[in-house]
Amino acid sequence: MKKTLLAGLAVAALTLPSVGTAQFGSLPSLGGNKAAAGSTNLVGSQEQLVRSYVAANKDVLAANAQMAEALGLKDAAATARATAGALTEGSTQGNLADADKVVSDSTNAVAAELAKSPKLDAEAKKKFSNGLGELGKGMLKYVGMRTPVQNFSSSLSSASPMDLPKLQAGTYLVKNFPSGVKALSGALSSAVSFAKSNDIPVPADANSATAAL
Repeated sequence: MKKTLLAGLAVAALTLPSVGTAQFGSLPSLGGNKAAAGSTNLVGSQEQLVRSYVAANKDVLAANAQMAEALGLKDAAATARATAGALTEGSTQGNLADADKVVSDSTNAVAAELAKSPKLDAEAKKKFSNGLGELGKGMLKYVGMRTPVQNFSSSLSSASPMDLPKLQAGTYLVKNFPSGVKALSGALSSAVSFAKSNDIPVPADANSATAAL
């Protein structure tokens, strides 16, 4: 009887500390994993946003290069083409801001030339039409980013201040995305109107983008 009791006490003594360790020792690590997971998810979302934004910007820059060339704007075309070639998926906030400036400058240059109602020859019309198609492709990519940008913006509001320095590119996109898309929407509309008035084919992507905006 005594041997049985002693054996039971020994088992209890060995078992209880391990249970306590399992219950309390695991709590801090769970909290840490959640914090790390939240940070990792935001960084991962930012990387995807930057990839999408870069892809859209490259299309728009390529579009502006072709339309600018069709309109005789050689400097604007060369700058847009060079900027598109330099953009990469790992672009920083500074890279994105520099590219956006070129997008804005080349878009404005094309718009200013279109306002003069230029007459294009057959070769120039073909280049303009190709550029219009690229612009449509880029705009469709921007449209596809609307929900991801909104979701990232919502997540940023609850992000740890310690994580914010790692999220500058995403923060930049959230801030500048709406105004950028609005400006490019106007540019697309003007380019499509010009094309229709000058017997220039409007590619399917440009029509789809116009309908989606």
